[in-house]
Amino acid sequence: MNFRERIIATFEGKPVDKIVWQPRIEKWYEVNKKMGTLPERYKGMSYLEVCDDLNISPRRYFRPVDKTVEDYRSSGRSTDSFNNTIRRVEGEDVKVTIKESEENIQIEYSTPIGALKEVRKKTVYGTSYYITEFPVKDVKDMKVMEYILEQQRYEFDYDLFRELEREVGERTLPMIHLPHSPLMRLILDYMGFERTVKMLWRQREVTEEFLKSIEENDAKMEKVIRESPFKLVNFGDNVHHDLCSPPLFEKYMLPNYQRRTREMRSAGKFCVSHWDGYIGNLLRYIKDTGLNGLECVTPKPQGDVTIEETREAIDGLVLMDGLPAILFLPWASDDELREFARKVIELFAPRLILGIGDLLPPNGDIEKIRVVGEVINEYFP
Repeated sequence: MNFRERIIATFEGKPVDKIVWQPRIEKWYEVNKKMGTLPERYKGMSYLEVCDDLNISPRRYFRPVDKTVEDYRSSGRSTDSFNNTIRRVEGEDVKVTIKESEENIQIEYSTPIGALKEVRKKTVYGTSYYITEFPVKDVKDMKVMEYILEQQRYEFDYDLFRELEREVGERTLPMIHLPHSPLMRLILDYMGFERTVKMLWRQREVTEEFLKSIEENDAKMEKVIRESPFKLVNFGDNVHHDLCSPPLFEKYMLPNYQRRTREMRSAGKFCVSHWDGYIGNLLRYIKDTGLNGLECVTPKPQGDVTIEETREAIDGLVLMDGLPAILFLPWASDDELREFARKVIELFAPRLILGIGDLLPPNGDIEKIRVVGEVINEYFP
C-alpha cells in the first residue's frame, strides 16, 4: 500500500500493511531554510524531497506561493497550498488594503457601512504571525464584519487542485483545513478572548447574531467543499478548555460540529478537528461531535491528558499524532522517544496516523524522525 491508500483505509476501518508516519515538519523546514541552518544533507532539497528522504507522509503540502488577502487575514501560519484551491472572493464594494512592514502586517477593510483594521505582528523568523489588534472591537464593528461576510462568496480552483495532486502524488491524502468554528473565530481571529466573553455576557443577543452570520458564511464555503474532490476535512479549531469551557462548548461548539460533520459525512468526507490545547475537560464530548478522528491532542507531559485517557475517550475514532513535540528536542533521549512511540502504537493502531503533537519545533532534531520510523518497522516489518 502507498501512503494515500493507508490513510483512506485507516479512516474506513480497513486493514493496513503499516501505519502511516506523518509528522508535521513544515515549520522546521521553513524556518531552517530561511535562516540557512538546514542540515547539509537537506540543503537544496524541496519540502517534498525531505519528506521522501525521511520516508514520511506530508500531512499538509506547502510550496512557495504569493500570500493572498485571506492568507494574511485568517491564518497566522504558513500557506497550505491545498487551502488555496478554495478561493474567497470579497464583495464588489469591500475594499481590502494590506500594509506590510518589517515587523507588522496591517489589514484594513472599507465598506459602505464602516471600516475595520487588524494588525498582525510577525514572529522572530517571519514565517508566522499573531494578532495584536483584533478587527472587531464593538457592536458597530460586528455589523461591519457581518456585511463583509454576507458579501463574500467561494470558488473551487480545479486546475490548481489537479496541479497540486500531481506534485504530491501518492504521498498523502489531500486535506482541506476549514477556518476556526464561529465561537473559536471570535476568540482567536475577530475579537480576542476577553472581549468575546464580555460580549457574550453583556450583549448576548447581538453576539449570537454575529455567530449566526459567521456560520452562514461558513455554510457557503462548506457547500463548495462538499462538492469538491477532497475526502478529508479538518476543522482547525485549536481548542483549549480554558478558552472554550464545557458550557460554551455545549452551547456553541457541539451543535456546530454535529451539523457540519453530518453534512460532510453524507457527502462522503472524513472529518477531523485540530485540538492542540488543554482538552481534559472537553474530551468527554468527542463521541457526540460526529468527527471521525482528532488531530494533535498533545499528551502529557506537554499537554494535560495521558495517552491512556485519550484512548478511552476516542475509542473507535482515528488519532492523528500522539507524540509530544518535546521528545524531538535535541536534549530528549532517543530511548524515551522509542518507548513513547511503542506505547502509542500499541494503544491506537490500526486506528492511528502517527504524528507529532503539534509539530517538529524549528530547533528539533530531524534525525529523531528516523528513530520513530525504526519503531514502526519493528511492528510492521
